[in-house]
Amino acid sequence: MKGQQGIATNNSAVNALAFFVRQMLNGINTAEPVTVTAVSNEGGLAPAGTVSVRPLVNLVDGEGEAHGQSELFELPYLRIQGGENAIVCDPKPGDMGLAVYAMRDTETVKGTRGAEPGNPGSARAYSKSDGFYLGGFLNALPRRYLMVEDEGLTLDDGEGGKIELKGGKLTIKAPAGIETDSPFFHGNTPDFQMGGSGGSATINADMKINGTLQSTGDQTAGGISQMHHQHTGVMPGGGNTGEPAK
Repeated sequence: MKGQQGIATNNSAVNALAFFVRQMLNGINTAEPVTVTAVSNEGGLAPAGTVSVRPLVNLVDGEGEAHGQSELFELPYLRIQGGENAIVCDPKPGDMGLAVYAMRDTETVKGTRGAEPGNPGSARAYSKSDGFYLGGFLNALPRRYLMVEDEGLTLDDGEGGKIELKGGKLTIKAPAGIETDSPFFHGNTPDFQMGGSGGSATINADMKINGTLQSTGDQTAGGISQMHHQHTGVMPGGGNTGEPAK
């Protein structure tokens, strides 16, 4: 076993005392960078869970040799939540974050999920057994994201679908289409445009229009063309037919 003493540790009483103080301070765990190795509830809607993590900074002995640290288990992770409102973006294996360690034993609080204050389970202090995980440090470029910036908001699903709200304008890109499931739709838009070149629209319902209807192309009703239909039983001449009967 290689200790932490160096060649000058016992050279004087001051050095020995300084070594003793450093060793006492080294027993106080505060925070350290870690990487996530496992998550208790991956995917779906569930209460915030826990993660297993591996510390990224090795321990070094008195001769300068590095020693990897042991994995830590069941660290509750941070979720942005207020009451019943939350942004659900739980950690994934491989994420980098920060493990922070409480000053007292937190097992009672973890067991009750903070429902009531409780006594510490033991006399330990600043222990790695009482860690919590804060995620999102030094991670790679995301594929799916919600971006909030001075220009506005962007929601990207990583598959070509994107919603942007910038400068008061809402833009939706949905290469696979848009589906709605609502018993009622109400719009208060004085100028509504839809469709592109060569596109079409199908409405599987009765339609009522409170206003005039104009079209640059033909209209077909019951298989009869509005522009090219013919009337039978009309005597040739220069007169016009009357208006349709009400």
